[in-house]
Amino acid sequence: MKKLLYLIPLLLTACVGNNNNKADDTAKEDIAKTATAPAATDTMFLQKEKTKDYYHIVYVEKNHAAQIFKDLVNFKFDHYDTVNYKQAYRVLKVRNPKPLKKYDLAGLPNEWLPVYTYKGERYLYAPADWGNADKRIITDSTIIYRGEEGPEPHVLNDFKKIGDNKYNLKAPPFYQFIKKSNINIYIIDPKTKLSVWEDTELPPAYRYRMYVPRQSAGNYNMVVNYCKAAKMPEFEFDKVNYQALIKNR
Repeated sequence: MKKLLYLIPLLLTACVGNNNNKADDTAKEDIAKTATAPAATDTMFLQKEKTKDYYHIVYVEKNHAAQIFKDLVNFKFDHYDTVNYKQAYRVLKVRNPKPLKKYDLAGLPNEWLPVYTYKGERYLYAPADWGNADKRIITDSTIIYRGEEGPEPHVLNDFKKIGDNKYNLKAPPFYQFIKKSNINIYIIDPKTKLSVWEDTELPPAYRYRMYVPRQSAGNYNMVVNYCKAAKMPEFEFDKVNYQALIKNR
């Protein structure tokens, strides 16, 4: 069970390299392997750090055919994910030996990606640490959180649709400092199903997140936080007035 990342100190690790030119060239080569190398003429850089030891950039990826874009929107389990999911599901069944109750999701999509805001624009995000990608999956009997320890399923204790643009689900807690999760999902854009997720059991500062279904991910460009040799701090996006989004939906 993971603790809320925002409540623990962030360990900052410097990227390591041999010299300035080598760090620069190696970083560009690695970007080319995972994404289309951004051209200097049309790439929007949000952050750029180049020293003798490392090359760190945060940029906007507009090419939806780039490999890094495909990786983020890919929800298929690799071998590591499959092993961890099976282990976590066995634990779930020990705690819930009876057949899991199945719910009608009433049109709610299954696979969800977080959406962030920067200077009025909304983006997907390829984080420095892919354990922070925070993708979520809802099945007819579980909610699956995809974090640094792989997919972690939690049984749905209740699920219902409340009106045209609101859903509610109840589940065991994802974070160990609360006793349960009570999640309201507010659809703020009926066309793309862009949604505000509110877990009323969390402290107000961490209660809200914005998500979009995988099928609508193509409506957004992606912010990429890149450094080859080590993990850098996550990019700081703008604060969002989620209550206003819910009120005006």
